[in-house]
Amino acid sequence: MGPSLSMVRQYHWRPAGTLTTSQAALTTNKSAATVDALTATGVVKVRPDDGTVALEVRVRGLASDGDSNVLNVYAMRDPKGTGDHYTLIGTLTWTTGTQTDGTNLFADTVSIASKLWIDDIVLMSDTANGIARVALNTQGYTHFLFIATTLGSTSVIVDYVRV
Repeated sequence: MGPSLSMVRQYHWRPAGTLTTSQAALTTNKSAATVDALTATGVVKVRPDDGTVALEVRVRGLASDGDSNVLNVYAMRDPKGTGDHYTLIGTLTWTTGTQTDGTNLFADTVSIASKLWIDDIVLMSDTANGIARVALNTQGYTHFLFIATTLGSTSVIVDYVRV
């Protein structure tokens, strides 16, 4: 009998998309069709792989230290892709620090308002100019949407990883 090794699958950060324009928050119509009609530069969509239990998210972009970006996060359960409705799960305020990634700067702090989720949304901030992250259980939702209602930076890149 050979040695027993603990195995933890390692996933890599993936860029989901880049926000370069702000977008009004979704109000009375949060249908998939409405979201599909929005300006592509104002929304980022994340479609986790099947079986994804949790996601971790971070943001970076063309920014200055102290820039503030407010992102509404929505979720939709639509495994067959027939078009359902998104629901707001939280509003995240990301503040840019000085940690670099080429010409981009990472957000180092994150806070949440309007949390409407059935589980914890874990916020991890590093006020020493590190990289802020958010982790959440997907709860079986199949689509996630990020809209910058306030864009203080030139651009915001949303990265995610399966946890």
